[in-house]
Amino acid sequence: MRNYYTAIQFWSYALLVVCLCPLAVFLGSYMGWPLGVAPLLLLAPPTVLAAVSSPRICYWTITALSVGSCFAETYFRTDTVNGENNYTLSMLSAAVLIGLVLLIDLYIGKLKRNLYQIHQQNDELVRQLYESQKESFANLQKPRDADETKSRQIAETKDTLAGEVGVNYPLLLLTLQDIGRRISTNQSNESLIPTVISTAKASLQCEYCQVYLWDSKSRSLKNALPARARDQLNYRPVPQSGVAAWVIEHRQIVMRNDAEQDYRLKRILDEDPHMPDAIAPLTVGSDLIGLLVIDKVDVESPTIGRLLYILSNIYALGIKNSQLFKRIEEMASRDGLTGLFNHATFQEKLHDLVKQADAQSSQLSIIMSDIDHFKSFNDTYGHQAGDFVLKEVARIWQTVMPDKAIIARYGGEEFIGVLLDHEYSQAMQIAEDLRETMENCPILFEGQQLQVTASFGVTEFKHPATTTNELVRIADENLYKAKEGGRNQVIGLDPNSARKPRI
Repeated sequence: MRNYYTAIQFWSYALLVVCLCPLAVFLGSYMGWPLGVAPLLLLAPPTVLAAVSSPRICYWTITALSVGSCFAETYFRTDTVNGENNYTLSMLSAAVLIGLVLLIDLYIGKLKRNLYQIHQQNDELVRQLYESQKESFANLQKPRDADETKSRQIAETKDTLAGEVGVNYPLLLLTLQDIGRRISTNQSNESLIPTVISTAKASLQCEYCQVYLWDSKSRSLKNALPARARDQLNYRPVPQSGVAAWVIEHRQIVMRNDAEQDYRLKRILDEDPHMPDAIAPLTVGSDLIGLLVIDKVDVESPTIGRLLYILSNIYALGIKNSQLFKRIEEMASRDGLTGLFNHATFQEKLHDLVKQADAQSSQLSIIMSDIDHFKSFNDTYGHQAGDFVLKEVARIWQTVMPDKAIIARYGGEEFIGVLLDHEYSQAMQIAEDLRETMENCPILFEGQQLQVTASFGVTEFKHPATTTNELVRIADENLYKAKEGGRNQVIGLDPNSARKPRI
């Protein structure tokens, strides 16, 4: 059944790539894009999706088809001249596709190795549990020749069981299986952190448990789940002093009972008198992920430390994988140069916002811009200057636009933004603020002041556009009117002026 499902999945992706190939040729010819741009934009999403959800041989075959489609464009485009540059651009697009798949392939391989390590740990714990139960059963079945010997053996057995009462091995195995399942099927910290806290409290039999994530750039700790009131603890680890600083530096677990008896930690404990029962570092290799803080352990047991060590390693691995997966998702949804949303992600978000505005009868406006004479920056100062201008313009958009606005690099030197709950006049004012900011703030590049201006087009939902395609089209038409009218201006269609263009 699995092979049947995989075959359907593979042929679906393959058919999709084959169908997108002529569409890329048509789109590239119609839009006048350079070779390789249209196949990259259309084929990157299905290629990445296949790499995430298909077996290795399947997604590499899909990648090969996508790469072939990049080169196929050079033979079918009638608006370009064949030459070495054509192949160079196509090779660059193919290299980007292969690079994306390689990153995902490396991540999946690392994830499989981590899961294999967890399965080995599970097998080892099961073996230890079996040996322990077997030994205990053998001891209980030995004949007792004398009452004194019998009493002594029973006492020893009780002491042993009392020492091990802090560890619930069946629950531990279930915990490890649950964490392993979370790592392989759930890559969101929003659901993984509550699982870490709940399983840690159940396994360690403690009343309080908190996870603090480590930011290596600011060297600070942040509570990963501050909203859970029942898990709140008065203690706050400080990375610059006290026990938390010692744990961060030495990457070792510190338990309060052990610290009170260790002369090396006694001085640190005096500086941090409110230390909880234990603080464990969450590490993967040499990387610190965060701290696991537990307090009010119900049962004192010498095995608590070993159990905490095992659980902290598994938790750290799960959180690290979640962070890596989130980073890959961001790479797939954002423009690599400016950090803004890319064209495909913008279209998805715009579609959802239009549906929301239509259902709630709320206002929605679009601002679209194009940098004036952008080609001159590349020709005069080089492509590095052009890239720097794009990054600075993106930064200006992020500074001027409201916090809830959706901003994207629409393509080339074009930027677009969606303003929810903003009427037409507000969008026009924001567009004018963007224009003035760019005009009055020259961009400094390698000692040269670059005067950057842009033209803007503005439109509002249902005045007159009623669909996502119409919104973008009308905004684009107003943008080109601004460019034809002399550039460095804002043009929109005022819904209250009988559909007349307004400057």
